[in-house]
Amino acid sequence: MNLSSANSKTSAQRIVGFSREKNALSHWLAAPDAGSQIFSVTGIGGIGKTTLLTEMNAEARRSSTLTIWMDGQLCLQTPGAFLSYLEMSLEMEYGLTRAADETMLTYAVRELTRQKTVLIIDNSEHVDCIESWLLASLLPRLADAECLFILASRSGLPVKWHSHPFWSRRIHSYPLELFSREEIYEYLQDSGLSPALQLDIVHKTEGHPLLLALTLDMLLRQEPERQEREYQLPGILSTEMLKEVASPFMYEALQLLSLLPAADQTILNQLLASPLSASDYAELSRLSCVRTGLNGLCLHQLVSRMLREDFQRRDPGQYHRMRSRTLELLTERFPASNKLQQMQIAAHVLELYREQLPVAGTYTDFTAVRSLERQRGYEPGDLPYLHRFLEASLAQSDWQSELIADGEHHPLLDDIAAHDPDSIVVLCDSSGIPLGFSAGLRLHALTLSLLDRYAPSHRHLLGELAGPQYTLPAEAADTLFILLAAVDIEQPYYRPDELGAMLLQSWLVYTSGGLRTIVATADNQLNLLLPHLGFQEQIQSRLEPNVPAKLTVWDLDFRQVTFEVWVQRVFQLAVQAPEADLPQEPQPQDWKDVKQIVQHLYSDALLEEMPFVQRLGLTGGSVRRQVQHILMDKQPPYPLTELEQSILRECYLQKNYRKSQLADAFHMSRTTFYRHSRLALIHLGHVLTRVLRDTDLHGNR
Repeated sequence: MNLSSANSKTSAQRIVGFSREKNALSHWLAAPDAGSQIFSVTGIGGIGKTTLLTEMNAEARRSSTLTIWMDGQLCLQTPGAFLSYLEMSLEMEYGLTRAADETMLTYAVRELTRQKTVLIIDNSEHVDCIESWLLASLLPRLADAECLFILASRSGLPVKWHSHPFWSRRIHSYPLELFSREEIYEYLQDSGLSPALQLDIVHKTEGHPLLLALTLDMLLRQEPERQEREYQLPGILSTEMLKEVASPFMYEALQLLSLLPAADQTILNQLLASPLSASDYAELSRLSCVRTGLNGLCLHQLVSRMLREDFQRRDPGQYHRMRSRTLELLTERFPASNKLQQMQIAAHVLELYREQLPVAGTYTDFTAVRSLERQRGYEPGDLPYLHRFLEASLAQSDWQSELIADGEHHPLLDDIAAHDPDSIVVLCDSSGIPLGFSAGLRLHALTLSLLDRYAPSHRHLLGELAGPQYTLPAEAADTLFILLAAVDIEQPYYRPDELGAMLLQSWLVYTSGGLRTIVATADNQLNLLLPHLGFQEQIQSRLEPNVPAKLTVWDLDFRQVTFEVWVQRVFQLAVQAPEADLPQEPQPQDWKDVKQIVQHLYSDALLEEMPFVQRLGLTGGSVRRQVQHILMDKQPPYPLTELEQSILRECYLQKNYRKSQLADAFHMSRTTFYRHSRLALIHLGHVLTRVLRDTDLHGNR
């Protein structure tokens, strides 16, 4: 993808990515007997197909290879149009002419076989119009030549090409993907934009090259003082997609597809007002943003998210109704699905309903999870990375350090890798380099000695929860006790909370395949979040002797709980009024009372006029000091979370951002930010009521 700008700092063009494709071309150009081959470059609109072809064209010309660029929109309608376009290009670019008595096909074959040739065809979506002629008349005459066809299209070559007995073996497919985090930052590194704004661009564009280029160009054309203000992404994706979607039924089908991990024609027709015919379904499958898999059609991840957001904005009522119907469909299909499909369904449901999870937003922000970042099993080469992540985590006293005996974390990781490597889940980037991990021990007879050594209080902590597990043989183990987790805080491309969200998602997806997961933590955000994700608190562990203080044990048992029961449990909790999950204690009449207090925090006289303050008989100064202490305290009192404390502190104490900027500052949509703000006021109300009543009772004004 090109980077060019009016800004002098970025006046030079830079190409990011495409190393795989350019290396393939270099290898073909350098090979002494390369033979005729076909490179098929595919991807959604704006992904960089034309940019890549431009680079390939330049490299081929630098090597003195005969190189022809053709526009598929003009040359793929008929065989005559193809040959005429080719003849014109040879004459204009190389001064070659056809003899009067020579047919165009004979002339084309002679010139393409005379020397090593690269034929680049952009916009080749309509190659099917002349594919029979190409495969029967032109290509057979080029089989023994050194001719490379590079075709770029959104959906790739038709099936007929891939099943051809000769040419199928000579086709090399290059599907283009979104930029990785490393490529995005490489693209932005000389832009002159602030680190905060670069991070914001990373999240908003998600690595879509054209969207990234247009956003950067738009910002660099603004004055520096205006760059930090709220900005809208160019509507390029919607525009590019609508070029392909010619009928209303197609757009409706895409909207529904955005709510599903994958769907075949039968599933779509259960949801659509007007069922798709077989030809409609085939047309849908040919769109560049749609991929065909074993379970039907699925949407490109970025397009899927943007379609959902557009659907929700335009018709929120219908969006929520259709989302509920798709959830019912997924829960019905879950029991009959294989383990991989079940994990895919679980991951999709978590993303689809993430916005309804009411607390600990950073831990449940799964939007950063893309196909480029993936979880996998442990490999021996991962161990040095995992030890490095663990060392940094221990230096910050993260949650896993509370249960394991001092100095035993690294030996424990070594023993887990040696004796129970299947319990380690590794999060890695697109190159397979680890970004984080979670590890534990499956409970069975052979792991008991390891637990006794490294977590000596585990028997008291788990009690009856795990007692029967200690006599099981290894092959029957179905309970995973999470003991360690850490992420790479030294790499510059991901925030630690993003990687934490990826790890949390991996726990839930991994567990949904029929395992039981046990987690012991003193992390306040996790202790608030886990019950909303269906975990059950083991109350008895708090009463056991020899158990580290403040540790809470949580249990999610997919051996007994079916997926549909778990979904019902999670999202019943999520849609309940937030107050229903809080302890029964005195509270302000309404969250709006609390909002009035923080809005007028620096006016003691106005505070004293508020009915809530008057009922307690407190001074305005006393209320102000208590609120300031709550919002500035290093450890926010329950049920106020650190995220909520930060939101309230920024809104009402520090005021570094305007109201319109706050949602972006916290990397949330405005709707999500409003929900978190209201919940923060509710939680502050509980804390404030408790503190002020205690103040009143003790006479400390």
